[in-house]
Amino acid sequence: MSLRQGIRTIAAVALLVVAMLGTAQAQEVQRIIAVVNDEAVSNRDVIERVRLVVLTSGLNDSPELRQRIAPQVLRTLIDEHLRLQEAERKNVSVTDREIGFAISNIEQRNSMPADSFVKLLESRNIDSYTLETQIRAEIAWNKLVNQRLWSLVTITDEDIDDELRRLRDNRGKPEFRLSEIFLTVDGAGQDKEVRKNAGALVKHIRAGADFANLADQFSVAVSASDGGSIGWVTADQLDAEVAAAVTNLQPGEISDSIATRGGYLIVRLDERRQLEAPNSDDTEVDLRQILLATPGNATPDDVAANLSLASVIRETVADCDDMVRIAAETDPTMSGNLGMIKLKDMSPNIRTVVEALPIATASEPVTTDSGVHLFMVCDRVESDAGLPRRTDVRQLLIEARLDQVARHYLRDLRRTAFIDIRT
Repeated sequence: MSLRQGIRTIAAVALLVVAMLGTAQAQEVQRIIAVVNDEAVSNRDVIERVRLVVLTSGLNDSPELRQRIAPQVLRTLIDEHLRLQEAERKNVSVTDREIGFAISNIEQRNSMPADSFVKLLESRNIDSYTLETQIRAEIAWNKLVNQRLWSLVTITDEDIDDELRRLRDNRGKPEFRLSEIFLTVDGAGQDKEVRKNAGALVKHIRAGADFANLADQFSVAVSASDGGSIGWVTADQLDAEVAAAVTNLQPGEISDSIATRGGYLIVRLDERRQLEAPNSDDTEVDLRQILLATPGNATPDDVAANLSLASVIRETVADCDDMVRIAAETDPTMSGNLGMIKLKDMSPNIRTVVEALPIATASEPVTTDSGVHLFMVCDRVESDAGLPRRTDVRQLLIEARLDQVARHYLRDLRRTAFIDIRT
């Protein structure tokens, strides 16, 4: 063989090797790594979504990072397929115009020029189809939840009253504005993997990754579409383990991953404030009174006798009706039922006693120029100044219930679906 023939042979072999490697790489990219019912998720789908997540979340890109987040990305893609499949079964569609509007909203939130986001993806060699698929799944699911699940949520006037009562009771206590990322665990076999993914997200966020974008990419809560924001809550609205974590955070800090019902939760404390305490001047009480009158010429012994009698009555009076009955028997000229009275309209010594008095509890005897009094508060109505309107409370309760229903809906879709993950 001549030298020229040898060189040609080596070159041909090299081209063949390159072609074979290219074919192998192409096959690896197109390899199916999961089947969701009758739809496939390819390795390319995961690669493209990982690149999108890295770009939009401010993660420090590296092969190791991409490998770490790939399992959670795959789980997100599986959920998207389930959501889109269910939307299609329920005849819920998404138009190209709706997708374009959603992309415009992303650009506005991030102070980007119009039509620049897709161009940014193209400049980074990221297929815009992966963004459009994600947005399509989000819109379809939100439509499905609002159209199909809304009717399953019922908020009664009693529910609103209970919530307003809770808000009144929490006045003067801390309130927290939180954002969340919620990752679900649908079976004991998934716990280890999901816990690991949640821990990795915590590390990335603390290293500077964008919380809102990661929430949008990975969280299964309804709040994901709003960057994970759940608004203002008090500690009693949270599970005990979540409340314990939140109370130890400073604004801007995030918690470790928290094992909670159905999965793992990551919370960020955005802001802390003190709920405005009610103005006690405007508090009204439904008041009952027993008066043991002391005449103007009463001696100290007369006053002492009335105090002694008042103490005996206090030990025997059972309720508000008892107060009225005993008042009539003691001095029929004095009404036992004083009705609704504002605290600010009381004399200072009586107000001090009444303001701290538990409902349906007889007070200690109170001495005035008129005699010796026993008081009982039968109801207390505090000012609603600073509390949300009933319509706002209803909406907040609906959104919270809807979130629960939507999580259960997606969980049931996962449990009944055929999902084959090929590693």
